[in-house]
Amino acid sequence: MKTTLLRLFIFILFCSTGFAQTTFLSPQNIDPDTGDEPLEIESGDLDGDGNIDLAMATFDAGGSLDYIKWYKNDGSGNFTIQPIISSTITWIDGLEIADIDGQFGEDIIVSSQNQNKVVCFLSDGSGGFGAETPIDNMISAPGEVKAGDINLDGNIDIIVPSFSEFKTVWYQGDGSGGFATEQIIQIDAGGIDTSYYVDVADYDGDTDLDVLVGIFKFPAPQKLEIYYNQYIESGSTAVTWIKDTQSVDDSMSRINDISFADVNNDGQLDVISVDYNSGDVIWYNKIKNGTSTPTVISDASIISNPAVARVVDIDGDALNDVIVTDFGTADDAIIWFKGNSNASPDSTPTTIFDNSIQMVDIAVADFDTDADNDIAVVGNFSDTVNWFENELITLSVEDVSLDGLKIYPNPTDDILHIKTERSDALNLTILDVVGKEIIHTSIKTKASIDVSQLEAGIYLVKFEGFDTTHKFIKN
Repeated sequence: MKTTLLRLFIFILFCSTGFAQTTFLSPQNIDPDTGDEPLEIESGDLDGDGNIDLAMATFDAGGSLDYIKWYKNDGSGNFTIQPIISSTITWIDGLEIADIDGQFGEDIIVSSQNQNKVVCFLSDGSGGFGAETPIDNMISAPGEVKAGDINLDGNIDIIVPSFSEFKTVWYQGDGSGGFATEQIIQIDAGGIDTSYYVDVADYDGDTDLDVLVGIFKFPAPQKLEIYYNQYIESGSTAVTWIKDTQSVDDSMSRINDISFADVNNDGQLDVISVDYNSGDVIWYNKIKNGTSTPTVISDASIISNPAVARVVDIDGDALNDVIVTDFGTADDAIIWFKGNSNASPDSTPTTIFDNSIQMVDIAVADFDTDADNDIAVVGNFSDTVNWFENELITLSVEDVSLDGLKIYPNPTDDILHIKTERSDALNLTILDVVGKEIIHTSIKTKASIDVSQLEAGIYLVKFEGFDTTHKFIKN
């Protein structure tokens, strides 16, 4: 019920303040030279300042030098390139951001396909990262990396497939950056089905995390399988796994991306996949141990070789949309399909941008703290990182006299900072979404307001003498 009410408040707020149709600005460059063939990008608060930063990794299969780099965000979408985290780990095919040690900021976890290892870099509290710390130096050809609390002990665990060992494993985290030895989620003792793609979510709604696995077979078909975590069912501290009796899909030609997501906005998780060869982006309404109903979102007539699909609300209507990118150069580089309630997304996409840089991976987050989702991309051809600003919500643009206004961090947990370029005092009021006055104060140039006692939700900031109302989200 709380989620439903919050979505309703967001919808009412968007309608009442007259936000325009969703458009994206032209790409803003973050890194003009990543190193050859950037493959992975993820977002997270890497230095603990409340702003969403970015991390990127390259996979240059024809060379011997790859990079892990990160980009610090000032909260307004201004990114600065930080010192390189690593140039010694090669063929990086898995990149994840998660707080695995509970301090400073979120940490970075990567897998190296040809060095046969999974390692982490811990945020060091000084705006940087420590040395490479091994999680497993003996795993053969690891693929994607995902993080989640598998055994519900409050610590982040790591999930990784091993291409050459035909298995998917997880490592139990101790909450301080250390990990136990591997535990098996699935394995093909016959050496035929080899896992490479994974995702993690509570698919069956029992509060423990399940795992979606993309299985390669040579020759195809390839397939998608769900493995259910039996931690809750066991009634003990043991984690065991049971495979769904029916595959999500056993007819794919080349898997390139898979994930759990609520695609049809019915409140239940679905599965979405990207098939590079066929061009199909498909979502599946999968019943546990039952039928899997596929619906094509995008096919080869739209993007012949798709790269990834991301399911997220980008137009502010509280419904998930679907973003799809192009692995090749012949089609629109990045498009989105508008989501619908209790139904498939619209069949006609909207183009966000078209170029030939091969957007093989994207990260979606609010990079400029204006409460709408922006998009960051790696250009595999151009060796670049760029971000696209979503113009759905723009703070302060209607008040020329309030130029320089910054309200951050947004969302916030406890302190809301407000800065202006004005030298005179300004009276301001914070209201809840139904218009009730919560806080009244004044600022001169800047102020820090304690909002820690406010309930989670959306709040409005109104400046006396100005028509525009601004907003922030209290976590």
